[in-house]
Amino acid sequence: MKKMFLIFSLILSASLILAGSSMAGKSALEEIMAAKTIVVSTDANYAPQSFLNDKGELEGFDVSVAKEVAKRMGVKVKFITPDWDLITAGKWGKRWDISIGSMTPTKERKNALLFTLPYYSSPAQFAVHKDNKTIKTIADLAGKTIGIAGETTNERYLQKDLSIEDVKIVYQDWEAGELKTYPTDANHIEDLSLGDGLRLDAIFTSRQTVAEAIRSGCGKGCPIKMIGEPPYYEPLSFALDKSRPNSQTLVDKLNEVIKSMNEDGTLVKLSEKFYHTNLIPKL
Repeated sequence: MKKMFLIFSLILSASLILAGSSMAGKSALEEIMAAKTIVVSTDANYAPQSFLNDKGELEGFDVSVAKEVAKRMGVKVKFITPDWDLITAGKWGKRWDISIGSMTPTKERKNALLFTLPYYSSPAQFAVHKDNKTIKTIADLAGKTIGIAGETTNERYLQKDLSIEDVKIVYQDWEAGELKTYPTDANHIEDLSLGDGLRLDAIFTSRQTVAEAIRSGCGKGCPIKMIGEPPYYEPLSFALDKSRPNSQTLVDKLNEVIKSMNEDGTLVKLSEKFYHTNLIPKL
């Protein structure tokens, strides 16, 4: 009897080990397909990329892209809105599967994240209060207080330590007086709109974000204006957690989806819908 019990125990232990090995060996793509849902992190306060509409639903370019990605993968999409610094830090612990949030694949971020092909590109843009009469060129921003979203490429650019593969970065020959960081771009846009020089002299974000703020009035009036040409353009990609095992097949699958959306014109249509211009690179 004891011998039979011992044999049964050994068989059970072996089965559990094999089952555990099987689960551990599942790729990120297989886990998503098994769950029939892909969990996407994005920003709820980043129009026109992603924002809450009047019904309290997420809307925007990135949101529409994520929905189309899920559709082409044959799964449902679930959105989650963690803080940006948590996304860029990696080690997500499978709380979400991918970030579709207009992220630039910088050298620094590649230490913690994997990136897909670019799905669109973004021109950086300075802006000032519309009542300002003294800041007419980018060079006039020397010594000024400039608002930026923290942990972004725009912050790195002004700190002169930005590195993007295949993008030539030409820095300004001046220094800002102070860089004030905010959780999101919407926050520094709001501070600038309070008055010329009241809290900020200028802001630095993406051209499409400034254009949308001017177009929509920031919900309650947005007296800002763009100055100068974009100092640089940056490619934007989906991001995945590098610490999650077996993620390369998911990267490959997402690249296939991006290529198909690029080739059939879906990305161009979404860009023109939300940005009123074509920001889609040719792959």
